[in-house]
Amino acid sequence: MSISVSYKTELGATKISDYLQSWETGFVTAGHGAGATGGFNTAGGMFAATHGEQYATPSKVSDYAMIAESDSANGLNYVFSLFAPTTSNLNHYLWGSLDNIQLGQDLTGGKGATFSLAENNVSFNGLNLYALEDAGREGNTVQEVVYGLMKGNADPLEATLNNLLKDYNLSTHSTFDQVAAVTPASAPVALPTLAAANVEQSWWDWAFAA
Repeated sequence: MSISVSYKTELGATKISDYLQSWETGFVTAGHGAGATGGFNTAGGMFAATHGEQYATPSKVSDYAMIAESDSANGLNYVFSLFAPTTSNLNHYLWGSLDNIQLGQDLTGGKGATFSLAENNVSFNGLNLYALEDAGREGNTVQEVVYGLMKGNADPLEATLNNLLKDYNLSTHSTFDQVAAVTPASAPVALPTLAAANVEQSWWDWAFAA
């Protein structure tokens, strides 16, 4: 699958790097270490789910949010153990396939409902990242991209985008319209407004402890 982007028409002349910086400023921080910070789209019963097609995190201090998504059923998985140190490389990490990232505002869905962004400013699709179940945190690009965004840091995502865009002689210093002109399935779109969010919380810290 090749990379593609969906974006609001008014962002066409904006450099991707500038948009990512703007999103970072708006998101600020997911409040890592201050309790649960998000969850999967699947319902987890008594405890929060540890797998699903989507993992979403809203900011603690603004309406900005992110959605990480796999194209495979239950393609994203979270490793958590009460019996291993939280500092262990093999505890508190995400593995599986990461195909799409949505960045925007006003998170909706959760607890068995598909996550969406009422103001979905940008979607980056076709990332084609994968981490094995025993990948741990170190060198795990899936973990690095999602955890970075959870902290309001888009640098790992930007590095991934640059790696994919170089095949088109482009980079994140290119505008959205420039990327759309040469990548399949990329286009400005009209994005819908959706209902309110219901992000499932858990009794442990979902922030993928550092």
